Amino acid sequence: MLESDKLFKELREYESAKDEISQLSLRVTRMSKAVIYSALRDDWGSAEEALRSLEAEAGKLRELASRWPMFYGIAAHGLQEYVEAAVVYSFLRHSRLPGREELGVDVYTYLMGVGDAAGELSRKATEELLRGGVEAASRLRDAVEKLYLSMLSLEPRDYELRRKVDYVASQANWITEKLFYAVACRSLRAPQEAEEPERGEGG
Repeated sequence: MLESDKLFKELREYESAKDEISQLSLRVTRMSKAVIYSALRDDWGSAEEALRSLEAEAGKLRELASRWPMFYGIAAHGLQEYVEAAVVYSFLRHSRLPGREELGVDVYTYLMGVGDAAGELSRKATEELLRGGVEAASRLRDAVEKLYLSMLSLEPRDYELRRKVDYVASQANWITEKLFYAVACRSLRAPQEAEEPERGEGG
């Protein structure tokens, strides 16, 4: 017969751990969005505070996942979001990418998170262009292109990771397209703006 009392206790522990990891992974995901939101708006005080809180929760999630490896798939989503937030913050604030060991995640989770960060850097480039920051947007485009080439050089065989590499390429191309139109529009405006003072003087 089954050891019912023992199995009942072990099953409750199993279920409790699964629920805790699920909730913590969701919390890490939400906190990651807060870091990115602040970083994209150059609100570094809020971004740094949010990142410190995020790092603490991500540490708890890593520890739980190591104790309950059968639930790592649940934890991986939150950790991927954590990597994305850390990369966006570090690149926009310090012009560097944090390493995999620095973030304490496996190679697959790290690369997927880094790939996701390309989308946020593309969004930042768009915001720069709306403010007339062509040079800043160009630097972001160059960074995303370098990221794409670096990820491509790894020759990933995993289908989802190869799709992520393609996503990074699409973001680089998207920034390039927006840069082209921004520069073209600026070139068209320049002669018109030069003519306006002359008309005023002639009048």
